Amino acid sequence: MTDIEWHAAVKAEDGEAWRLVDEQAVGPECRSRKNAEIMAKHSMSREELLAMLYEDMIGRGKIDLYRAGGSFQGWLRRYVRGYILAAAGTRQDETVDPTGGETDEDGVHAGVELPFSDAEVSRKEVWNIAHLCLRDLWNEDPERALVLLFKTRFFLSSEEIRDLLEVSSSANVDQIFSRAVRFMREDWTRREKNGWEGTF
Repeated sequence: MTDIEWHAAVKAEDGEAWRLVDEQAVGPECRSRKNAEIMAKHSMSREELLAMLYEDMIGRGKIDLYRAGGSFQGWLRRYVRGYILAAAGTRQDETVDPTGGETDEDGVHAGVELPFSDAEVSRKEVWNIAHLCLRDLWNEDPERALVLLFKTRFFLSSEEIRDLLEVSSSANVDQIFSRAVRFMREDWTRREKNGWEGTF
């Protein structure tokens, strides 16, 4: 798969493409000794990093910022590294701005969003909100909720999920996953507008 094909598949929310994102972008950053130490200190998991990357790429549309002139894997890894450094309260001038922007007078790359709130609190809030949306998805369609969990938390392939849940085909699993992701995104937006209510 070329970088262009991989980028297109990630944008289309293809499960296999996102599995590669975890293996080739998130995983290598987590295995770095420096990053692993920061993650352990701040109780940050690999799954959280993947969720943050998904929210940026799909939820906030940053996937469209990629330009084919460089490695897609390297571009994604810079985002992941930025999340880890932000959790540690580290200056992000150790990373390269994925948009290729110039640095400002303080040496911070243009376009990089610096954290203005406690990272631990923010992560907890994001997960609490995600759990609320997942509960809504479960109440709407348990099968979709299971497919979403199996792909994003257990990293099962479409074929494995097909056999486990006795779905008719792998393509149908991918379709269920896409609908689950769409539901989560719409539910997140709806809850933001109407206020967050519920227990965790």
